[in-house]
Amino acid sequence: MRANRAVIIALFIGLHVSLFGKEFSLSPSFFNSLQTEKSKAIFKDYERFMNETAPKPLHIKLEAVNFYMNAFVGSYDEQTYQTEDFWATRAEFLSAGQGDCEDYTIAKYETLKDFGIKPKQMGVCIVKERSSQYYHMVLLFWQETKVTPMVLDNLSFKVLPLDARVDLSVEQCMNEEGYFKLDTHNQPQSFQSHLKIKTYERVKQQRLQEHIWQKSKP
Repeated sequence: MRANRAVIIALFIGLHVSLFGKEFSLSPSFFNSLQTEKSKAIFKDYERFMNETAPKPLHIKLEAVNFYMNAFVGSYDEQTYQTEDFWATRAEFLSAGQGDCEDYTIAKYETLKDFGIKPKQMGVCIVKERSSQYYHMVLLFWQETKVTPMVLDNLSFKVLPLDARVDLSVEQCMNEEGYFKLDTHNQPQSFQSHLKIKTYERVKQQRLQEHIWQKSKP
């Protein structure tokens, strides 16, 4: 029965693509702007991943996005961009094929947004590792209000609720709507309109210029 179900799901995905076309198709101008064959191969695989993952349930999407991005090579900013504390856009991260915690987090945020998840349901969050006191970055996702958010972390292939991640202390979060902290119930507090993180503001501006997907015809 399980095998038959898997076959049915595979046929459904294939039928979805054949009848309705690819939901995600790389923009020719964006694809042709890529500088290396490696980058082009990465984006073609990313296109495949997006179309295979699009019809799947939400919890599978979260796990798939976390797993897919975590497979990229970890690298310090000095190695990849020859500068300290560089936050890459999704396109920059995938083009390089490597990055560090904030790059994984931003790429996951943008990918889930393309799958229809609202920015207000997510937070690009600076956390502190309780044992080492080192700073790190993860993506938080709230499926509903008053529910513990899920954590997508490049150091873990498991997507777990935040209250199960006792190793992390959330310091500061941000998304397209602004900057915020969490209350004692791990819910977003009021936005801090005065706060600006220069590296994140650069990402917000840069990604407006990156038209990865070709717009669907009406």
